[in-house]
Amino acid sequence: MAQFFGVMLIVVGLLLAALCGLCTLVVAGVSLSAPHDPQGYGGGGMVGIALLIGGVPTVLGAGMIFAGVMLLRSARKPPDVTKTFE
Repeated sequence: MAQFFGVMLIVVGLLLAALCGLCTLVVAGVSLSAPHDPQGYGGGGMVGIALLIGGVPTVLGAGMIFAGVMLLRSARKPPDVTKTFE
């Protein structure tokens, strides 16, 4: 059961980190490449907001991936070393 939840955490974390990370990258890239305008959207004005709004779910997704990997590693049985040297 722990393996199932570990895999589910990894899959959902990958989706969350990939989708939010790519969206954040696009918004920040467009903001940096646009010329400065009076509304403050161009010239890098949206980078901070993009990182705040999109960076938090991206980090959460990365944390879910890490937790899933740790759950999978803890669910594995350790090797039986008593039969190694017989």
